[in-house]
Order: sequence, then structure tokens, then C-alpha cells
Amino acid sequence: MSVIDAHTHFFPDAVARKAIPRMEENSGQRAFHDGTLAGLVASMDQAGIGKSIVLPVATNPDKVGSVNLFSASVASPRVAMSGALHPKAGQWRAHLDQMLGLGFRAVKFHPDYQEFRPDDPACLDLFAALRDAGVLVIFHAGEDLSYQPPAAGPPASIAALLDRLPGLAVYATHLGGFRMWDEVLACLAGRGVYMDTSFSFGYASREMILRLIRANGADYVLYGSDSPWLDQRAELENVRGLGLPPAAEEKILCANALRLLEQFWPDSRGERTNV
Repeated sequence: MSVIDAHTHFFPDAVARKAIPRMEENSGQRAFHDGTLAGLVASMDQAGIGKSIVLPVATNPDKVGSVNLFSASVASPRVAMSGALHPKAGQWRAHLDQMLGLGFRAVKFHPDYQEFRPDDPACLDLFAALRDAGVLVIFHAGEDLSYQPPAAGPPASIAALLDRLPGLAVYATHLGGFRMWDEVLACLAGRGVYMDTSFSFGYASREMILRLIRANGADYVLYGSDSPWLDQRAELENVRGLGLPPAAEEKILCANALRLLEQFWPDSRGERTNV
């Protein structure tokens, strides 16, 4: 099976020219490519990655429709696009209908950028509708380099949402909560939540990363780079350097993401061959 990167980003070319420098300044994190689709594909080719899942975020409620239309226009065998919604959009039901109509069955939220908590009662109807529609809900989890603590999406808030909405399919990035991994172990790991490896190496110890993988189960851990913010090839080698059993490593590098693609990206053509 070819490697699948479950957590990447890019912007329309004109947007990338402005957004990447601004985000670099806010976060103190230098990008590893120019933030365009061409930059992502070149990075994938250099790293030997067959497919990337792209997770756009609608930071403005008024831009949800245009973000989804753009994502639908660029999806391909190399890049599987997720949908976008904004919890504070008054017309979120119409946006959800549009998103579903475009074929999206996965959606990314960023509590810091979108200024909400996953367990906010005001968001419960939205997440209930996503559960009922069979949509995978992807959260930026834990802290963010561009924001001062406290994080808007701590692991405990995702756990509280799961308590309120059993059956909700959830993917929590950054091993369940960037720089909040003790809290992940306390309340989120082992609950059937997908987690990716992005922004864990160099921030969590090797021992903590292995502990999180064991606690959550290798069946629910994904290789993710958060490209362009980290180097896809280096992050891939970091996963391979953990010394995991071959079967667990294959699950993290491909099989788990392939299972997600088959369930939530039915039109993504997530073949089992190199592309």
C-alpha cells in the first residue's frame, strides 16, 4: 500500500501568497512549501506519498460556500478534500446541505480560528446533524502555535461532546490534543477517536508518543504532517523511526487512512496502488 498523509493543507494560489507569510509571522513556524496545490504535490512526490487528505477550514462564516466549491473543484486521485462549515454561521443548515450535495462526508473545524468550543451547547444541534448524516467530524485538538493558551478545543471538550452525542465519528488531530497529551490520556484515548501524528515529534517525547499510540490503539492512529507546516518526508521518517511492529506501522501509514477514505470519501478513488 502507498503512504497516505491524513492531515495536509493548501490554498488557492492567490490566497497562498498572502496567507502563508501572515501565518508564518503569527505562529513563528516556517512553511516547507509555498502552500499551493502544486507545492503539496511536489512535496508528496519527494516524500513518496501516494495520497494526501486536505483539511480546509472556513475561518469566516461568509466564506463557507466558496471554500466548499473550491474544494470540490480540485479533488483528485492525489488529494482527497474534506468539507468546511462554520459553527457561527446562522445558515449552517443550508451550508450543510450544500456540503453534502457536493459529496463531502468529512468536515474540519478549528476551535481557535472559529472561536468556539466543541462542547458548547450552542453547537450541539450542528454536531447532532453531522452525526445523523454520517459525517466524520475533524477537530484541531489542543493548543495552536498562533494562539495563547487556553486552547479553545482541549481534549476534555471533545470528550464531553462524545458523551453528549454517542456515535459521532470524530478525528482529533495532533494525537488528540497538541501539548495537552496528559489530558488526552486521561479522557480521550481509547474512545474510538482517530488521531494523527502531526506536531507530536519534537513536542512530545518518544515515550509519550508511543504511550498515546498504545492507549488509543494502532487502529485509530494516522500519519499526518500538517503540510506545509512540517516536512512530509521528515514526519514520515519520524513515524518509521518509532520502531513499531510492521503491522502497526502499516496501519498508521496507510491502512487506517484508506479505511477512512473508503467510508467518508467514497468518491476519492483511494486505490491500494501507488499513484
